[in-house]
Formats: sequence, structure tokens, C-alpha cells
Amino acid sequence: MDVLSDILEMVKLKSAVYFQKKFAAPWGMEVAKSQFSQFHIVVSGSCQLGSPEMSEPLDLNPGDIVLFPFGGEHWIADSGKSQKTSGQEVMQSIMAGEEIFQGSGSGVKIICGHFEFDRRFDHPFIKALPAFIHIKDKLNEELSWLELATRVIMQEAGTDKPGSAAISIRLAEVLFIQMLRSFIYQSDNSDGFLAALRNEQINHALGLMHMKPNENWTLAALARNCGMSRTLLANKFRNLVGVTPMQYLSDLRLLKAREFLNFSREEPVYLIAEKVGYTSEASFNRAFKRKFQVTPASYRRLA
Repeated sequence: MDVLSDILEMVKLKSAVYFQKKFAAPWGMEVAKSQFSQFHIVVSGSCQLGSPEMSEPLDLNPGDIVLFPFGGEHWIADSGKSQKTSGQEVMQSIMAGEEIFQGSGSGVKIICGHFEFDRRFDHPFIKALPAFIHIKDKLNEELSWLELATRVIMQEAGTDKPGSAAISIRLAEVLFIQMLRSFIYQSDNSDGFLAALRNEQINHALGLMHMKPNENWTLAALARNCGMSRTLLANKFRNLVGVTPMQYLSDLRLLKAREFLNFSREEPVYLIAEKVGYTSEASFNRAFKRKFQVTPASYRRLA
């Protein structure tokens, strides 16, 4: 089971590409904290990026991609010393067809956009993401897909060809996944959920639970399937994921149930409970309310 794909399916990832634009120095854009995951791609030229999380500005070059998973406040400019205009004002000018940042200095072409996902999705993977991710151009051969997606977005964003907007949006979602995958395998963290995905045995245990959440999994059964002792699996899993295997399974079942409640409007609650491994509707109702503060029936009505 591809654990990352299953997680991303549950978070309901969506994307939007705002613009591809060429700015001439001096220029600068201040991006306020947002509920969206903001991203920037440098198509040509170079610029700098800074945020409260950085000790010093980051130099960006052609092909570089920066992602703020939690929409952190930041700025992007030809130089940290340049005056910066609010991102909202920049967007309004571009949408109005006005030329902005047309100075006499060196130029840079950038693509800006955002990703959004269900912020109610309480999962160790989301908690493990950093404040910002920087993927450098051509770091290694594993980034070929990332480079391809970026290149096609560069070609499609801002054109008037039929379907260009749809292509840009769909590829931006692919870009997000490729960025996460690249970050996971480039990360040097020795603990946390990202490290769990890199660990063959723990990733296998996660995959078993994601593939069959309704299975009557026990620590012994998981350990046997992973070729580990129960003690070793329990300790290693908790060190990397932050919870025990059985707690992870319990949380996963409820997240899966919430997804079914969102999209299976006519399916009885007791059948959804069975799908995610509960033999009793009453115990499912209690567990669901304990995690989400509402009963399954109430959640469905609110959704």
C-alpha cells in the first residue's frame, strides 16, 4: 500500500496557479500568513526569499521551488533591501492587466500559486512537515519527474491555449506530491513520520494498516508481517511515528470513517463502522465522538 498516496487522498488536496509573471528590479512582494500552502517557482533569473523562520534570506535560481506548507508569512524580491508590495495588491494589479515591477534592473520570471488541504486532518505526516521546503533545481536524478512537472507548468501557466488552466492546476497537484516525495528522501531527519516512511519495516506496517483498516490487526500480527519482534516494532514505531501502532490504527480508522461519512451520504452508519474495523456501532459512535467531538450522524449532517 502506498501510504503517502492514501494520506494525500484523505487530505483532499487542491491547487491553484495564480500567475506566471516577469518582474524587473527593483521589485518585492510581501506575502501575509495564509490558510493556504503557498509556492513559488523561479522560471528564469534569480531573486531572494525571506521569512521569520529563516536566519538569512534564501537565494533562489532558475528551477528552484519553495513551498510554505502552512502558509507562513514571507517575502520574495530581487533583494531583501527592496521595497515590498503586498501580495494581494500584486494580484489585483495582474488581474487588472496592469504592468507591475517594470524597473530597469535585471529581470526574473516566477510562477506563484497555492495548495489547499483539509486542515482538520489530524495526522502525524502533516505535523512532520516543516515551515518551508526548498527544492533546488537538478539536485539529483530522482528529481526528473519534478523537473518535468515544473517545466510543463512553466509552459502552460499564463497562456490562452484551451485547457491551459486545467493542465496547470492538475500538474501543480502533481508538483506538490513530487515536492513532498523529494523532501522525504532528501530529509536527514532520523525520527518523525518522514523517517517512518523511509524505514522499510515501519513503512510496511503502515501500509498494512492503510490497505486493510478493517482487519483485526494485533501488534503480534503486524510484527510477524514485518519480520520483527513485537517489542522492536512497538518501540521503533513509537519512536518514529509518535504513537503506538494500535493508537495509529485507531486514529486511521476514524479518519477513514470521516471520509466515508463525507462521501457516502446514503450508507448506514453501522456499515461504515464495519468498513473501518468496528464490530459495534455503539463503540464506533463513542470513539468517533471522542476524537471529533460530534457523533457520526451529526458530523454527516454538518458536512
